[in-house]
Amino acid sequence: MGRPLEINLLRTFVMLVEEQSVTRVARRLNRTQPAISLQLGRLSDAVGRPLFENDLRHPRLTRHGEMLLPYARQMLKMHDDAYSRLSSEDIAGRVTLGCPDLYAAFLLPETLASFRVAYPGIEVTVRCALSAQLAEEISAGRIDVALATRMPHVRPQAAHITVLRKEPLVWLGAISGTVFSEETLPLALLPEGNLYRDYALQALNNMGRPWRIACVSESIAGMEAMALADAAVIVLAESVKVSGLRRLGEQDGMPALPPVELVLWNRESGVSAAADHLAAHIARDIGSKAKA
Repeated sequence: MGRPLEINLLRTFVMLVEEQSVTRVARRLNRTQPAISLQLGRLSDAVGRPLFENDLRHPRLTRHGEMLLPYARQMLKMHDDAYSRLSSEDIAGRVTLGCPDLYAAFLLPETLASFRVAYPGIEVTVRCALSAQLAEEISAGRIDVALATRMPHVRPQAAHITVLRKEPLVWLGAISGTVFSEETLPLALLPEGNLYRDYALQALNNMGRPWRIACVSESIAGMEAMALADAAVIVLAESVKVSGLRRLGEQDGMPALPPVELVLWNRESGVSAAADHLAAHIARDIGSKAKA
């Protein structure tokens, strides 16, 4: 391997692995499809090994491509973090970030802490609401950036949308609890308009399991309290860890749940440097956790 691995070539390589489409990569990078294929060829030449099987219409990594992928992701993250950190001292402003209560409590604390260190001149205000309401508020200009759950027919107007990762959903109940075994299953759920709620009820209906709603809470804390008291079963993202609760599966009579997708909405990309840097920071941090 006699040539350096260029950052722009590695970025194209990783993007194709994630998008699984040369057309989508070309669109994202504002390049032609032949230009994308040429970049991948240059990277293969630098490595000295083929990285994809011959047919790029259905990208499949070779053994050497699989070997390069984690290094490429790590190099891109270090490059982007270094670039952002070196330019951060000149960036200042205010950004309003919207997200559901669940993400504010469990997904964003470390991300916002690292952003504050990297961009001390940017002030971030967090607004918690359900994803459908966030779409309305970002369209109205009251929110600059939003981390949300991707939902059918729910999206803001004129916003840049980035799909970050898939998030598995799980049933949770008290560690030593028995409420899950009741003939009519008591549930603690978020209000209507939440995809977690929709998936939970649909899964129960599909298996023919009776249920009742024992609690409707706008906050995750209220749902957790019901579950910890063994008064109800709840649905949360798999990445959320709550002391005192355990995952309930098919052996407990609970149906499988489909995953949801986390998306990032940036209201006006290119207008606010502060908002753009926050969006990029969240995309790198939250998105990379699914690939580690």
